[in-house]
Amino acid sequence: MKTKLFYAILVAASVCLQSCTLSYAKDKGDAKETSSGERLEISFRFQRGGIASSQYAIWIENQTGQLIRTLYATSFTAEGGYEYRKDALPIWVSKAKPQALSSAQTDAITGATPQNGVVTYQWDGTDDKGNRVPTGIYTFFIEGTLYWKSRVIYSGKLDWGGSEQESIPVKVQHFHPSQTNECMITELKACHFKK
Repeated sequence: MKTKLFYAILVAASVCLQSCTLSYAKDKGDAKETSSGERLEISFRFQRGGIASSQYAIWIENQTGQLIRTLYATSFTAEGGYEYRKDALPIWVSKAKPQALSSAQTDAITGATPQNGVVTYQWDGTDDKGNRVPTGIYTFFIEGTLYWKSRVIYSGKLDWGGSEQESIPVKVQHFHPSQTNECMITELKACHFKK
């Protein structure tokens, strides 16, 4: 009986982690609450692969291409995997410079590679220090290492402070396409909500 109860609690916790994953500042309460309730919400279906795969990062850039906030990066890459697996999220690594981050900063953006299922991330309009960003055009990126050099990058633009968008158009780029683990990230949706 205790084993079944433990298993039920473990499964419930896992489901919550998958379906309730939010950006660090929102989870930890370090960011100032947005009075308007404005947020970017990104969700997709994640399917784990095998060796040399299943790495991804999500970040926000301003109009000049400066990374202003990492919403999530898989812990393997962010905690040093980039040093010996150069194929692991190379664009995010070059932008975020994880080698210069403190362990607290790395902990703030990382998590274990999720289990299969739908994952959701939110951005509340704050930068990596918890400061509100000015209104304007921002771009979100999701980079995924599918299998060794095979990668995908999704991106989309939103007008922070502008009109709500129930469905943000998303561009996709493939690098060194391979059929192995090509369905790691599917059903990607991005929405910009005002309330």
